[in-house]
Amino acid sequence: MGLSYKVELIPEAQDDFYKLDNSQRLHVKKSLIKLENQGMLAGEALHGNLAGYRKLKHKKLGLRIVFHETVNAIEIIEVIAIGKRSDNEIYTISEKRIRNR
Repeated sequence: MGLSYKVELIPEAQDDFYKLDNSQRLHVKKSLIKLENQGMLAGEALHGNLAGYRKLKHKKLGLRIVFHETVNAIEIIEVIAIGKRSDNEIYTISEKRIRNR
């Protein structure tokens, strides 16, 4: 059995999750399981102000999950935001949340 990661949603990402409809939540839950299994190997690297972070995409739903690995003794994947890409809004929100931490 391989390494399993702990996935944590910051409070704002939890709010994002609960604003989704049931169908969207189901898809996001599957992605969170993928993060538990693959950690930072999942998704695609982000650049610019979000360098060091990654994203998982749900193209059909237009959703993005922005995450990174915390700097702890154990592997924790921290979800920063969940939302639609429209006008790069999800990335702007992610940058703001990271700055305000």
